[in-house]
Amino acid sequence: MFESLFYDFVTLLAVVNPIEAAATFATLTSAESSQNQARIAARSSIVALIILVAFGFIGDGLLKALGIGFPAFRIAGGLLLLKVGFDMVFAKDTGTQKLAPGEEQAAVTSADPSVFPLAIPIITGPGALTTIVTLMSKRNESWLEVGLVTLIAVAVLSITFLAMRASQSLKKVLGTTGINAVGRVMGIIVSAIAIQLVVDGMQVVFPGMMH
Repeated sequence: MFESLFYDFVTLLAVVNPIEAAATFATLTSAESSQNQARIAARSSIVALIILVAFGFIGDGLLKALGIGFPAFRIAGGLLLLKVGFDMVFAKDTGTQKLAPGEEQAAVTSADPSVFPLAIPIITGPGALTTIVTLMSKRNESWLEVGLVTLIAVAVLSITFLAMRASQSLKKVLGTTGINAVGRVMGIIVSAIAIQLVVDGMQVVFPGMMH
């Protein structure tokens, strides 16, 4: 179980990518006081955690209500996650490349970026939401394991909060090149996880073809 939970932790950590969140946070809050930065970091982390865990709990029920089988969701989620991984690997910029042009302008002019764009979509983007539903669904037979996945989400968001609080220092130490390098490594991990999700889903849908 420990190895499986560690895999879940690494998966969610790679998808959320606290370093990228910290880089975006540093850009959006550069004019704020240290006290305001602390408040924004805390608020965005809490909102992101609520969104992530809530979606994890309702996601499986929503799929069943829509008549979507979990293997199909795993394949679709894997393909979506693969695109996220490719974007992370090949992106020429960090942070706000997840936003549409109109969203970028709204993010820059927003008085409080804690909910948008930090909590969503920077921290809890489509990849993170897909991942948490996958992790919750494969453990829905045990409330203990569901609780452990929830604790993993808390741990990942706590790391993200700490990264945002240390964002200015991280930006100085790593620089743009270092942040991009970390993002690309995370992207490779996310891409590998995505392929595994697709393979797992295909094994259920086409059991004879996958052996």
